[in-house]
Amino acid sequence: MKKNTKTKNWVEDKLKDPQFRKGFEEEYEKLSIGEQLVHLRLKVGFTQAQVAKKIGTTASAISRYENAEYDSYEIKTLRKIVEACGGHLKLIFEGPEDKEVA
Repeated sequence: MKKNTKTKNWVEDKLKDPQFRKGFEEEYEKLSIGEQLVHLRLKVGFTQAQVAKKIGTTASAISRYENAEYDSYEIKTLRKIVEACGGHLKLIFEGPEDKEVA
């Protein structure tokens, strides 16, 4: 059995535990937001300082929003950052019936 298969099976087993799954999904969402912000900013060739200047904040504030550990996002600020990079913020809400079953 390949290492990737072992890891995949381990993750699938862990995700069966509702408490683990909840924590995993919360961390994934935080990572995903920061990763998307970085991707969008780099795609248009902006530095954190350039984005910060466009929305009237500091480069360190942009850095915080791009950090996977950050969890105090404000929709208003996310929208400003995304629009400063020429994007459009789109939120999607899912109900329990929309989630994949492990």
